[in-house]
Amino acid sequence: MKILLTGGNGFIGKHLLSELGNFEYKVVSLKSNILDELTLRKEIENIDFDVVVHLAGLSHVTSHSPSLIYETNVIGSQNLISAIEKNFESKRIFIASTCHIYASSNNPISETFLFNPKSHYAASKLAMEFICKNTASRNIIVSLRLFNSIGMGQKKNFFTPKIFDAHMKKKPVIRLGNIEIQREFNDVRWTAAVVRSLVQVNAPSGDYNICSGEAHKASEILSLISEKTEHFPKIVTDVKFLRPDEQNIIFGDPTKTSEILNQNGVQLHRPSINETIEHMITAYKTQFNAKTNS
Repeated sequence: MKILLTGGNGFIGKHLLSELGNFEYKVVSLKSNILDELTLRKEIENIDFDVVVHLAGLSHVTSHSPSLIYETNVIGSQNLISAIEKNFESKRIFIASTCHIYASSNNPISETFLFNPKSHYAASKLAMEFICKNTASRNIIVSLRLFNSIGMGQKKNFFTPKIFDAHMKKKPVIRLGNIEIQREFNDVRWTAAVVRSLVQVNAPSGDYNICSGEAHKASEILSLISEKTEHFPKIVTDVKFLRPDEQNIIFGDPTKTSEILNQNGVQLHRPSINETIEHMITAYKTQFNAKTNS
């Protein structure tokens, strides 16, 4: 199977590339900027592929303007779908959406839950879903609603890499926002395995939560990293990291995704939070020591 991948240089993209390589899939990484419609169309019409995994876009934690977020995530995605529609049919296109499109809930969120995006990023991803589904008349859209993942390669302005960086460098103080919020902290290697598996089983068109259904407080993750690294910095709440619209808890219902995988005989090991943190500590120490000795 030949997979056309966009966003292969991103956090999840790099791990997905590794996962696909382990299963000997042939991956073609898109070279064009998805906002450059003419170049994009020329590239697409000259590529041989079976499936598309579209991860390219601007992420949740970003300093970009709202206009660029919408242009990239919505119009850029529409450009990609339009280019595929012009040249191909019956291609399955997996598009990366987000759990942030959903309304607040204290219960596990299923794919049929109400929408209520509270940020430009979330709104752009919901708009992307609608635009892609409406644009694709000859091809098949599968929406992947990703919940929070952690692992190596994530930018330092995200919570977990910021915490790891501070602990590796033995910083005495870390300035954070609300650490009592609850989120899924899924191992990105597992997230990549779920995406690869959905591609492998030719998941039917529709929406799929990429989630574990297991939530942890940010303070729990912080304490776990402190205990395992034996470093206990002072935690200072900084108002600039507090968001008035931040949801207290976000965790998903994995039933639909699990069922489609189980029906096709796919069983995946999901690392525990302890396994994930221990793996990251080992990787960060190796990375940190390599930089120190270079």
